[in-house]
Amino acid sequence: MLKYVFVIFLYLSIVSSATHAQSVPTGEKEGNLSTLDIIESAISCVDCLEWELLGICFWLRCSLFSCDIETSWRVGHYIPELVIASYTFQSEWDATTDWNNNPSGAITRSESSKDQDTNLDFKSVDVISHPATWIFDALGSSEFFCESANDIPMLPHFLSSFDPNWNDPGIEQIFPQSIFGTPKITTGNWLPILGDGYWAPLYPRCGWGAHPYDAINAAVAAHRAAEIVTRDLQPHVYLPANGSCENRCWRPDPVSIGGNDNRFQQVAPWVENSHMTFGGPASWANGRRKNRESYMWNLWRYYACCEREGAYITKVDF
Repeated sequence: MLKYVFVIFLYLSIVSSATHAQSVPTGEKEGNLSTLDIIESAISCVDCLEWELLGICFWLRCSLFSCDIETSWRVGHYIPELVIASYTFQSEWDATTDWNNNPSGAITRSESSKDQDTNLDFKSVDVISHPATWIFDALGSSEFFCESANDIPMLPHFLSSFDPNWNDPGIEQIFPQSIFGTPKITTGNWLPILGDGYWAPLYPRCGWGAHPYDAINAAVAAHRAAEIVTRDLQPHVYLPANGSCENRCWRPDPVSIGGNDNRFQQVAPWVENSHMTFGGPASWANGRRKNRESYMWNLWRYYACCEREGAYITKVDF
């Protein structure tokens, strides 16, 4: 019991400290972000956690002469598992700016013209495990929180400059999804005759985009990269973010369009205190585009879990 009280106290202390320090306030953040900024952006987003009590798990625990039925709570909540940077020239995260050298966005844009939108845009993307992983794993040691399946902080899962298929999507261009242009990240606004508008097709999953809003091109690239790393055996150079859980847990589904297990919290060009799935009206991009053309999100992923008390039997949800 003392362990649980300590863990909850640790979380509340961190959140309170981050809230009062205001080192990463909601609003525009000038210049590069430090690792501490990234951590604070996650632990201060209390609304992003969305903790809920789901039900009860039943376990069989046997000794030499008898067996007993044990129970534990089944809980669920989001965990900030990955940091995704999507940019034309350089990531905003100062600790990782040298990890993805010579972003290919410079092929189509020059420093002298980076304040002008073009019809064709390229975004480099970094997908790195969240530096706050150790904090949420500490919470996961209690009965009331889950642990991430990926427990190594700041591990690069995808650096687009090392993936030739991110720059030249030749392989994925022959996929049925690319040929038929589906699925799409949509606006959600259906119009007669014109049908449903969209930000961009998901395939081919590469850095190229043609939306007139730079922020939407960056979001589409971030979504594509997240979709890649949360799956196995994709035609890209990456490290899958699909670890295993120690306690009995139900991992999130891979990132998908419209899926609710994965949500993006914007960290740059400013920090937001909520998360979302990509899509919606193009007005979402209003005010988000900055001359640096560099964007960043925390990817929150939904976990459900039970504290292990023996051999798993079943669960009952409320």
